Amino acid sequence: MADDNRKPTTTDAGIPVPSDEHSLTVGPDGPILLHDHYLIEQMASFNRERIPERQPHAKGSGAFGHFQVTQDVSKYTKAAVFQPGTKTDTLMRFSTVAGERGSPDTWRDPRGFS
Repeated sequence: MADDNRKPTTTDAGIPVPSDEHSLTVGPDGPILLHDHYLIEQMASFNRERIPERQPHAKGSGAFGHFQVTQDVSKYTKAAVFQPGTKTDTLMRFSTVAGERGSPDTWRDPRGFS
C-alpha cells in the first residue's frame, strides 16, 4: 500500500507534479516530448548543479610562422616535410603551465601541456 502521508513532489514554482518517474512521450516507446515542463526543469537544474573546474592549461600564447629544414635529416625520416629546403607553414601553441602571477611553483602541473 502506498504511503499517502508524504509531501507531493512540486516544481520550482510550488505546483504539484503528478509523477516524477514518468515523462510525456509519443506512444509507449516514443521520444520524450519537450512539452513536459517538469522534466525540462529537472534537467536544467541537474545540468547547472556543478560548476566545472577551470581547464589547467587554458592559458597560453600562439604563433604563426614557418618551419624550414636546413640540415639533412634523411637518416631519421623519409617524410617529405623534413627533406632539406622544405618550407612548411606552422601554428604553435605555448602553454603557460604556471598559474597566475604570484602563484607558487608547487601548483604547477606540467602533465598534458602543449
